[in-house]
Amino acid sequence: MKKVLVFMLAALVLGGSLFAGGQKGSSASAASLRFIDVSPSPARQAYYEKVFNVFKTETGISASYESVPWDDAANRLTTQGASGNLPDVMTTWEGWLGQYTQAGWVVPLEKYFAGTESTYTDTVTKKLWPRQKSLYGAVYTVPDGLMVKGMFVRKDWAAEKGVNLDVNRGWTYDEYFDAVAKLTDPAQRRYGVSYRGARGAFDPLSVYLTGFTGGRYYDDQGNALVNSSECLDAFIKWTNMYLKEYAPRDAINWGFTEMVDNFTGGLTATLLNDSEVAATCQANMRPEQWTVMPMPRSKDGKIYNTINSPYAYSISTHGKNPDAAWKLIEFLTRPDNNIEYCKMSGQIPIKKDVAGDPTYGENGPYSAFVKQLNDPNTVIPASFGPFNYTDLHQGMFHEEVQKYLLGQQDAKTALNNINTELEKRMKKYLADNPGFQVERPLMNSN
Repeated sequence: MKKVLVFMLAALVLGGSLFAGGQKGSSASAASLRFIDVSPSPARQAYYEKVFNVFKTETGISASYESVPWDDAANRLTTQGASGNLPDVMTTWEGWLGQYTQAGWVVPLEKYFAGTESTYTDTVTKKLWPRQKSLYGAVYTVPDGLMVKGMFVRKDWAAEKGVNLDVNRGWTYDEYFDAVAKLTDPAQRRYGVSYRGARGAFDPLSVYLTGFTGGRYYDDQGNALVNSSECLDAFIKWTNMYLKEYAPRDAINWGFTEMVDNFTGGLTATLLNDSEVAATCQANMRPEQWTVMPMPRSKDGKIYNTINSPYAYSISTHGKNPDAAWKLIEFLTRPDNNIEYCKMSGQIPIKKDVAGDPTYGENGPYSAFVKQLNDPNTVIPASFGPFNYTDLHQGMFHEEVQKYLLGQQDAKTALNNINTELEKRMKKYLADNPGFQVERPLMNSN
């Protein structure tokens, strides 16, 4: 009888342990999550740490904040991915998804947001998510906010030099290049452009080039298109902003931080960048000093502009509780949190419930960006491709341009080298993935 009682007691203890263990593994409330931010700043860290405390109070789930500077983020996350140690939730750039999906490092998210699509803006559900699904076979990110490129301009300098800044009329690239020349005055330590010469240098240049390819990087057979004679002329016109000294000589080493600091600090007159920079301008400049113009129109009258979310949220496959990770993403993108975050970070909210906020209205500081989101003449160019091009973005793209700027090779060679490498990778991808349709640009008018 004692043996039976001992056996029953042991079974109850074992069963209880198994039940408790099972509950711990499947219950989101028992989770402790790691979160990494790839574009850190004191303001962003303070925001995340604050909302993580609220999240824990509401759900019982704790989240710890980690960060890595943008310039090191791609390499750091690749190292963590290779070692199986990625955080539960990551802020990622879409350009990394080719690498991450091929390596199996991120979780498809459709089952999590199913049934809630109507709460997101049309830009998310009709443009960004379908595009991601066509490239990678599934949706792997939820935008933290929407980024739209615009041209930040020193409004006071423009008035002095007679440069017309009409947000509603907009401008062409030729008008923009003329403005850069007029606003350059080295004697007053004024330069026309915050020229990006280092990492990421090919990004704004490539958007300009797609105005000569109809928004495409490849034809349907995978032949790369950015080395045509028109693109070569455009490449030279763009890089002349540096070679004609409309930018400081050390701009060949500038990345994001240097471009923004020198615009807000009073050295440069124009800055092509995403809407996130508006928050920095608001914090460091007087309203009468700056404004935002839409991206210049290309020769066909259309505005080619990347509309994306470079710091979208992803769930890594290395985490132990993806359900809890999703709860964190849900919380971060809840309308009240999303609009607070977007105002802090200079983005446009992803949820429809915040549409009436005056910050994003006709006379608000983000009006030029919102206009482009809704302009039927806005075209979202195709991406560089569905394959992994992180190494190109971190190295070859800007290195080839720099060689030209330094006189080490001619413009045609630089552009051909980039075009050839893109084409080689796309052709290989098409051979490895029969039936894949080469991506085409997205038209706002569709």
